[in-house]
Amino acid sequence: MDEASSGANNAHNAELEARVRERTAQLEQEVKSHQQTIQHLELVNRVMERVSHAVVITDADNRILYVNPAYEKMTGFKLKHVIGKKPSISKSGRHGPEFYRKMWDALHHDLHWEGEIWDRSEDGAVFPKLMSIDRLVDEAGNTRNFVAMFYDLTQQKASEEEIERLQYYDSLTTLPNRSLFRHRLQHEFEVSRRQKTRVGLMLVNLDRFKQVNDTFGFPVGDQLLVEVAERLATTVRRTDLVARQESRRERDPDIVSRVGGDDFAIILSDLKQPENATVVASRVLETLSQPFTVQDEAEKIDDIFLQASIGISIFPDNAENIDTLIRVAETALTWAKAYGGGEFRFFSESMNKNSAERLRLESDLRRAVKENAFTLHYQPKLDVKTHRFSSMEALIRWPRGGSIVSPADFIPLAEETNLIVPLGAWVLRQSCQDAMALSRRIGQVPGIAINLSARQFRQPGLIEAVRVALEESAIPPEKVELEITESMVMEDVEAAIKTMHALRELGVQLAIDDFGTGYSSLSYLKRFPVNTLKLDRAFIRDLPHGTEDAAITEAVIVLAKALTLNVVAEGVETRDQLTFLGERNCAYVQGFLLARPAPLERMPDIFFDGFL
Repeated sequence: MDEASSGANNAHNAELEARVRERTAQLEQEVKSHQQTIQHLELVNRVMERVSHAVVITDADNRILYVNPAYEKMTGFKLKHVIGKKPSISKSGRHGPEFYRKMWDALHHDLHWEGEIWDRSEDGAVFPKLMSIDRLVDEAGNTRNFVAMFYDLTQQKASEEEIERLQYYDSLTTLPNRSLFRHRLQHEFEVSRRQKTRVGLMLVNLDRFKQVNDTFGFPVGDQLLVEVAERLATTVRRTDLVARQESRRERDPDIVSRVGGDDFAIILSDLKQPENATVVASRVLETLSQPFTVQDEAEKIDDIFLQASIGISIFPDNAENIDTLIRVAETALTWAKAYGGGEFRFFSESMNKNSAERLRLESDLRRAVKENAFTLHYQPKLDVKTHRFSSMEALIRWPRGGSIVSPADFIPLAEETNLIVPLGAWVLRQSCQDAMALSRRIGQVPGIAINLSARQFRQPGLIEAVRVALEESAIPPEKVELEITESMVMEDVEAAIKTMHALRELGVQLAIDDFGTGYSSLSYLKRFPVNTLKLDRAFIRDLPHGTEDAAITEAVIVLAKALTLNVVAEGVETRDQLTFLGERNCAYVQGFLLARPAPLERMPDIFFDGFL
């Protein structure tokens, strides 16, 4: 072998040795990594064996892969018996399909669910547990595993029930709580039967109390509740009882009702006549209407005004058991609030008859919504400077049985049953299409104002519904004005502002309807992305002679001008009112003096004629 060949072999051997060393190092690293993985798995397994919470791991089809010893101890089911089965083997039967539907919806959308659930152990015993479930997904979003952890709540539940049995008084107000209230009411029933008297039940709810919390904070709200409790306790007779009353939402989370905390109950004993409750109810309303003074962390807050509504039921006239008496009092309270609050209402037999009519009305309303059996009338708005009509407000009408059902009768029902969402979507689409149809008759696209209900404003699909209505009708977005009320906005200010900004991004206009009648403040008004303030007819009715109304109206117009907002005055019925508003540069007016609501086919004549 010559010298060149020998050198080549040496180089080749050196390269092979280098590759061997490199591969050896790789194998050593892989072995080390594998050993570390085994150690980690052994550590995880030891933790799982010792953790006090039960752990269940399933595959993508929700079939059990692993359970830890705590699971075996709590349920009695052994790992070898549950492998390959679904966790539903321990199902208690206490929860309906809706419960599990919500659970799976949460896992699908949020990848997590947590809550209390009742399950059954191997020996058949049913027990409560607090459980959390996580859905693990891969990079593509596909389910890999479900991991559940839970612990037994049996002992905790027993302790909570014992505490509830011992504690009969509300911690905040020191008033009797639900337990003592029910015991006392049952006792009054027995006394009433023996003495042939009656027992009154008054449910008191503070109107728009959530807005107080939102504006001044919960500490101030709690102080107000304490003072309300003190006033109620000193207002009723010594033989009566005032209690902190749970709301329907607190008794049953599936019921959409008033938020608890501002509900009180009063038991009126030894009533000779049902009408005797009127005296107490009037006194309660008067007492709660007086200004409240509370102290916050920074400064003293004076003159906070509250308003209450009261529902009254009578034993044995309206009901002969506690739950029914409470329920009919709640019905009376709902009626009191439906008429604007600040008053009391009795539950009566006539209301029972009205309930039957309400059921028929609800059935017909559902059918009408399904069939779009409604019509729209329009009330034009006058441009005060030009005396020409340039826009109009859409007003829904319901023909039923040869007559027209008042919106005041069916809109609250639609709100309560959630039919207002599809109904509102129909009004939105139809009114935009009608505006475009009218534009072809009058040569210009009129502005169209559309009222949004409280539930419609809060529902997640609102933005999409508006977008669809704009696209389907091809109406210029700036020609659409959505009207919302002060009270709707003030229920959740931050969420409302977010929704309003999303609507403005679509290009539509926004108006605050019934301005001046709600519970708002200028600090909020400047944050609202609105274009128009609609001055409520209550301020217009006595113009120009009502001194206070005139001052308020003029102030609102000046305020709007400073904020570069338009003002629409509604309810104009006399020329004196129109003159007053025109002299103060109110931009737009509407009312019976100018034009009554009318079907679409009459709009061309109204727009062409204007107002003389």
